[in-house]
Amino acid sequence: MRRRASQPKLTVATLPHQISLRMDPDERLVAAVGGAARYLADAAGLGNETILQFQASVVSACKHCFHCHVSAEPCGIILRRSLDRLEVEVALPGTEPPSTEKPSWEGIDEVHCESRDQAAILRLTKFVPANPPAD
Repeated sequence: MRRRASQPKLTVATLPHQISLRMDPDERLVAAVGGAARYLADAAGLGNETILQFQASVVSACKHCFHCHVSAEPCGIILRRSLDRLEVEVALPGTEPPSTEKPSWEGIDEVHCESRDQAAILRLTKFVPANPPAD
């Protein structure tokens, strides 16, 4: 598409990026989530060790959620990258969030468990520095 000299320039947002997945709570499918997490961490410019740690934590968190899932409905997983963070949100329909247990994973800066729209939500946040160091 060509732009005429009199037309204003179009600005296109480069962030945030989002990947949405919907899958049965089957541990064999978790590798897809790990691959998407690795892609976003790499695109954020994180070092290789940090990327591998983030990927392993996301895979472990998904497996944990799949063990807690009691409904036959598929899980919704959203991976988001913005300027200052990477977020992974796992939604488990028909499940309540744990009331006493607050899980944690290495390399994850914040973990939030909540209930929304009759689903348990687990949100993992990894903050990304402006100029991430290379490993």
